Amino acid sequence: MLPERKIYVVNDMPPQITEAQRQALLALDTGTIGHHLESGFMDPGILPRSPGAKIAGTAVTVRITVPDSIMAHYALKFTRPGDILIIDRGQDQRVTGWGAATIYAAAATGIAGVIIDGSANDISDAHKAGLPIWSRNISPVTTKYRGLGGEMNIPVSCGGVAVNPGDAILADENGIVIISPSELDEVIKAGQDWLDAENAFLETLRQNPGLCYPDVTGASKIVEDSLRAQALKS
Repeated sequence: MLPERKIYVVNDMPPQITEAQRQALLALDTGTIGHHLESGFMDPGILPRSPGAKIAGTAVTVRITVPDSIMAHYALKFTRPGDILIIDRGQDQRVTGWGAATIYAAAATGIAGVIIDGSANDISDAHKAGLPIWSRNISPVTTKYRGLGGEMNIPVSCGGVAVNPGDAILADENGIVIISPSELDEVIKAGQDWLDAENAFLETLRQNPGLCYPDVTGASKIVEDSLRAQALKS
């Protein structure tokens, strides 16, 4: 006899990153982290729907690969301030389960934001509610309560990146990065060091407007040394 199929899977909520870690991420940006990491960045096709929005927090994951919004709504029973809801819609980019009523309900739980590999709608309501949303597109076609199943707090794929419940998330106008909690403090420290160095460099440029940028960065030396080497060979 075949085992009964589990239609819904709900796992425990993951530990949250600390508030100090969350604030440290918010002091950075994904572009700065991009100088340190090369992986963990979501597909740039997932775009912010609120200009200038920046969020950081803990991943709470939902996978719904069918036109059924139940699990995304059910997750709001458990989400906490500082959580970021990550929704894996599989290959469905047409049907959305995230509109006005869900937006206001989610905002009331205090979550930091929502990232959907799929569609959203009622974006003006998201602006009013103060709920930042990243999505791949916008669609008027909505899901229904069909009882087709879904999973919560399991590993998902969002924007071409594996996301585990409890991962740290930073999302801003430049993109979205996923960071393992075990690497978070190292990434934060590297980001802070880079930002400090960059700010000092920018101050040097401001104080010395005549500086030649590629000369200062070393780009001129790399290119010109290469050109000289090529000339000696010819």
